[in-house]
Amino acid sequence: MLALADVLLIVLGMRAGFPKLVVWLPAVGGPALAVVAFRRAAALTEGALRTFWRRLSYGMGAVAVAAVSQTIDVGTTDYSGMPPIGARTLLLYVIGTILAISALLRLPGGGRSWRQLTTAVLDVAVVAVTAGIASSQYVGWFIDRFGVTASAWWLNIAMMAIAVAGVVVVVKIMAASQSPVPRAALWWLAPVGLCGPLSTILMSLLSPWPHLNGSAAVLPFVGLCGVLAARSSSSVSFASSALSRPSTPRRGTAIPLVATGLTSVLLATVLLRTGHLSLVQVGGTTLLLLVVVARQAVALAENATLLDTVANQAMHDDLTGLANRRHFAAAVPGARTVVLIDLKEFRALNDGLGPDAGDALLIAYGARLAGLAGAFDDRALVARLGGDEFGVLLFADPDSSRDFADRLLEAASEPLQAAGHEVLVDVFVGVASAGPASIGPAFAGPAFAGPASAAPASAGPAAAGPAAAEVHSADLYRRAELALRAAMASGGRLVRYDASLERQLSRQATIAADLRRALTAGEFHMLYQPIVELPHGHPTGVESLIRWTRPDGTVVSPADFIPVAEDTGLIVELGAWIIDTVCAQAAAWRLTHGPDALHSVAVNVSARQLLDPGLPDLVAASLARHGVPAHQLTIEITETAVFGGGRALATVTALSDLGVSIALDDFGTGHSSLGLLRTCPVDAIKVDKSFVDGLGGTPQQEAIVTALTGIAETMGLRTVAEGVETPEQAQRLYELGYRHAQGFLFARPLPAAEIDAMLQKTHQVA
Repeated sequence: MLALADVLLIVLGMRAGFPKLVVWLPAVGGPALAVVAFRRAAALTEGALRTFWRRLSYGMGAVAVAAVSQTIDVGTTDYSGMPPIGARTLLLYVIGTILAISALLRLPGGGRSWRQLTTAVLDVAVVAVTAGIASSQYVGWFIDRFGVTASAWWLNIAMMAIAVAGVVVVVKIMAASQSPVPRAALWWLAPVGLCGPLSTILMSLLSPWPHLNGSAAVLPFVGLCGVLAARSSSSVSFASSALSRPSTPRRGTAIPLVATGLTSVLLATVLLRTGHLSLVQVGGTTLLLLVVVARQAVALAENATLLDTVANQAMHDDLTGLANRRHFAAAVPGARTVVLIDLKEFRALNDGLGPDAGDALLIAYGARLAGLAGAFDDRALVARLGGDEFGVLLFADPDSSRDFADRLLEAASEPLQAAGHEVLVDVFVGVASAGPASIGPAFAGPAFAGPASAAPASAGPAAAGPAAAEVHSADLYRRAELALRAAMASGGRLVRYDASLERQLSRQATIAADLRRALTAGEFHMLYQPIVELPHGHPTGVESLIRWTRPDGTVVSPADFIPVAEDTGLIVELGAWIIDTVCAQAAAWRLTHGPDALHSVAVNVSARQLLDPGLPDLVAASLARHGVPAHQLTIEITETAVFGGGRALATVTALSDLGVSIALDDFGTGHSSLGLLRTCPVDAIKVDKSFVDGLGGTPQQEAIVTALTGIAETMGLRTVAEGVETPEQAQRLYELGYRHAQGFLFARPLPAAEIDAMLQKTHQVA
């Protein structure tokens, strides 16, 4: 508003007279408002940015005082022609300029490469040569207009000092690779340097109107530029986020183009007016052209280097410096062996130790992997493929991959340093090689955990058979992924690809395609295995088990279709059907045999189902729909499903709040079993068959079964022994304090009708 008022006063003053001090009101107000803006910017920032704005406010304050001093000079001195400007006023302007230059020069600039520094120096040279050519013309005009008196020279020195401040701002913008002050703020300060020479020119142009003044005309715009600079800095960051954000070094062509354009206009104007150019102007123009050519040559070389750097960054991981997935995939066709590695339990380690330690662990493991790979193949490519997954390409003989994989597993016993922690990191490894497969077992470490029908046929010497065909490099990546997936699914450490994995994958794809159709067509049915009370063997409950029989009579094992249902997410819909079907059957038994015929009907719930927040509502709705009390339904979960806590544990807690009983299935084989008894709302534990098989042996073999019944009794939990197959096992369990058991000794899984008959017989005996 002050700048606009100043323009209106100048336009009005050329048409009518008014008191000469009127134009000095916006002239003094402009720098004063800039001082206020600088102080406010200092208060809203911190560190180097706060210091800069505070120092700049001192410089602008000196300019504001100089404006007041010049107002006094004009108001107390009679003059005609050039308005008076005293030595005191000139000194204040020079002091303000020096303070501003000092604030700019003391800004941190950051480091650069030698090409960037050279380009910055040449940019400065372009500005300096252009300013020199313009200054030569300005000095000539100044002498012609104001002469060579002492006061004129003092005025000239003051105006040149202000111009130098503008040049310093421009130089600082170009020379700093990073600065706490946003570039926008520096660019708003740059025009202030033009105000000194411009005020002198305006003094000459406005001399016919004594009530107007060149200095008064430019000072509001000095304040305007200062306020805009402070505002642009504050809008970028109120909390000094700019302090830590380096400005991207960019070398455009604006500086040399603008410099050469302005110089051309200046020289053309001089030549048209005078008919000749001075030696300084001709020599300066020649030097300017040479500097511009040199600057552009260096800038082109720098751009080529930047392109190489960008290309390198596009192919490498930011955290570890290893190759990334893009680079890895591009290099696969030339490799003989692909090794994919996934870190076990990395998420738990990252959550427990913190993200900084997690990043340090990834860096340390990447370095270990690079060292191991380099020892077997000096051309090996090591990559971080994302998250906690790594990959290695070996270009040597595929037979060496076996030694490399063995060494990879051995290294897992050696701790890594991660942010002050010593961490042991185990791995899953999938390997695929081009050429004939290596002789020997495909699986290393723990055996494949799936059923015999799902286990890869490669275990044992037969591995060399189906996989002996030549493997094309283009398929290695996909095949290594299959091997890694098999390792993670089986719980083993290392899986080598062979043809059985392809057959297994094809079989799983077929099952996945048939699952939804089978659910719609009603091909699933439920069997129920009794849970009996010891020692007499009367049934007190049942565990429901799903079965799938295709229209052609083929039976699909749950071990085959349940994992596929979990992978595809169909387990949620299938689980909802199971819960509703079991609740309906429980209601039928209550109606037929009385409410106390069965104390519990158990349903197995998978880890994937526990992640569904709608599961508690679904269970509650099924119970209500069929009129089954919540305590009669038991939800069986595995320890692994709730080990990580989070959403799964919250779902179990919500189910427990409904009144549903919670049982830990296969107890003793998962993670942190005893800890789960404290953190998870458990009502019963089902002791795994592997412990029951040890009954009748040594005291050491019976130790776990003996300890568990004592713990359960102390904590008020029911115990059910699974997998009881002999009378001797049942007798020994009863002697150890177990009162409930389940297994083939009592009954295999039965259709609902046979459970009806069993309950009827039990009622008759009673």
